[in-house]
Amino acid sequence: MKSKSKNFIIPLVVYPFDVMVSLGETDDQLKNVLTKLNVEWEDLMKCEGKGRFIMNGKNQSIIRTSFYPKTCEDYGHLQHEIFHAITFIMSRVGMKLKLLQNDEAYAYLICYLTTEIYKKI
Repeated sequence: MKSKSKNFIIPLVVYPFDVMVSLGETDDQLKNVLTKLNVEWEDLMKCEGKGRFIMNGKNQSIIRTSFYPKTCEDYGHLQHEIFHAITFIMSRVGMKLKLLQNDEAYAYLICYLTTEIYKKI
């Protein structure tokens, strides 16, 4: 039986970034999608564990999981990668996390990205 997988892009709207989400795709499946988008494959894009977040030198971001989420634990791992995505992106726009100063901006962006990803799932 073929495993379920999905690939989609979420625009961050107010920030100059989009985030590709790759759920349960093999490296070859992701390579095919990236080729169609003229994005170069990098070995750091491999998903050797439960998940990973990658931002390449061109500010192209990918959240990957080795599974299509089904369980609470799966969603926890996905959320873990969403947090990494937000910390990298906010750092790139010059907003390093400072509790009680700008953590609300992080929380809103985490909420937005999580909501948009869950809508696609």
